[in-house]
Amino acid sequence: MPTLALPPAKEPAILPGFDENVLDVARKGEPALLQAKRTAAYEAYTKIQNPEAFHEEYRRMDPKKFKFGSFTRLDIPHETLAYNAQSVDEHYDVVISVTPEGIAIEDREDVTATGKVRVQTLQQAALDHTTEVEQALGTAIESEEPRKFFELNSAFWNVGFHIHVAKNATLERGILLRYHNDREGSALLPRLLVTAETGASFALAEQFTSPDGVSTLCISAREFHLAPNADVKLVSLQDWGSHGIHIGEDWARIKRDAKVDLFSMTLGGKVSKMTVGCDVCEPNANAYLGGLFFANESQHFDQKTLQFHSAPNTYSNMLYKGAVKDKGYSVYQGIIRALKNCVGVDSYQTNNNLVLDQGARADSLPGLIIDADELACSHGATMGNLDPEQLYYLRSRGIPEPEARRMLVLGFFEEVIERVPFETMRDRMHEVIEEKLNPGKVS
Repeated sequence: MPTLALPPAKEPAILPGFDENVLDVARKGEPALLQAKRTAAYEAYTKIQNPEAFHEEYRRMDPKKFKFGSFTRLDIPHETLAYNAQSVDEHYDVVISVTPEGIAIEDREDVTATGKVRVQTLQQAALDHTTEVEQALGTAIESEEPRKFFELNSAFWNVGFHIHVAKNATLERGILLRYHNDREGSALLPRLLVTAETGASFALAEQFTSPDGVSTLCISAREFHLAPNADVKLVSLQDWGSHGIHIGEDWARIKRDAKVDLFSMTLGGKVSKMTVGCDVCEPNANAYLGGLFFANESQHFDQKTLQFHSAPNTYSNMLYKGAVKDKGYSVYQGIIRALKNCVGVDSYQTNNNLVLDQGARADSLPGLIIDADELACSHGATMGNLDPEQLYYLRSRGIPEPEARRMLVLGFFEEVIERVPFETMRDRMHEVIEEKLNPGKVS
């Protein structure tokens, strides 16, 4: 699968802070299955070149911005903490909280007791459901697409969960997974494995936060395995403080008649590099990828999507919308890939960008790799400022220019925001966008 992946390394390639000594600490006391998985991932990680600015994928995101040598892997205790409720929790069935002090899992609606869902740490899941974890963990990624940071996370993750939804089970409110890191100079490496049985349906909200002024690194990896007719939605909100750095890899395998919705919302932090990939691997499998990003001040956000069609009669649809302001910089790279004999593929890729200031920059690089006939694949990108005619219309109706601009920017993003199934997250996105448009004016 020729994409923008890093090339193989001639000698072991190790990033600062992620070497064999750290691997030994990560493996200590774990079930044999996880130790073996980590070892295999470490070997794969060292065989992929470290990212450099001259590599195609990083020409617009200098890896020096990740500052690997400045961070130390967090040692998060496996013991659970007492649950500390927040006001938004009432909107969810299950709430998972992660801090440097530990984790808390709260089943607010007794859905785990009914057998609808299992929510476990990866360590516990590896003991209780060894075969399932062995077959699923690390296998959602397309094998022809080696990914340095996916393998890094697979070797060094320091907090992991397995969410399993039973056959034909439905969660009315969904699951909230929140990460908060307030530890200066620390690296959080969360791992999430989601397996949905036939006919399962649920939504997952994920939120990352840290205080302003606290330097943190997060290298996350999420995997989704959808059995036939399953329906899974993920909304991930990067709401980091001013000094947060985020690298994320999401991968999903979708089988016959199943549907996945993966939404990545990048608003906070200093630097973000996200990759979202899906393989619609059986007929009538469906994948929807959505993204929203808003880079202001000196934020630098890089988004990459991979829509991989390995079966005929499959569907994918990608819509990413972004805005840049001040000296913000955004990059979008995307590829639709259809394999030979995959007739009947229907795939779309759309990236729309608002450039609100002269000092801001947005790059868009959509692409197609097609090895089949009798299909419909298309991509498109737009770049520009607010429509002057729309702005004039609002001002002619007595609306001041700052308010008119605010209304148009919010309207631009609404097509993505309205697809988010969680009201609390929609409210938070509106709030952050307002803050970026009018710094210091939103309480």
